[in-house]
Amino acid sequence: MTSLYEVLFIVPTNLSEEDFSELSNKLRETIEKKHSSEITKFEKWAERKLAYTINNNTSGVYHILETKCTSEAIKEIEAILSFEKSKVLRFLIDKI
Repeated sequence: MTSLYEVLFIVPTNLSEEDFSELSNKLRETIEKKHSSEITKFEKWAERKLAYTINNNTSGVYHILETKCTSEAIKEIEAILSFEKSKVLRFLIDKI
């Protein structure tokens, strides 16, 4: 059963375009190709100062991804974001 989810994640401001592209491609492939689901929104939200230092970073770039997918796809997305410690500072997944 598919549900609507919002994924908010923060990447370091010094993350290269190539590294971000690799991360976003992994997320897109997992959702669209592997689980045949739909991404309704995937955009940069804002670059902001963090409330506290995370991995020697004092600011980060927030990204929002909204998707209609299954809970199995969300488990894989969570695994990807957890594994990419150097590329993802923090993430939050909400079911809407």
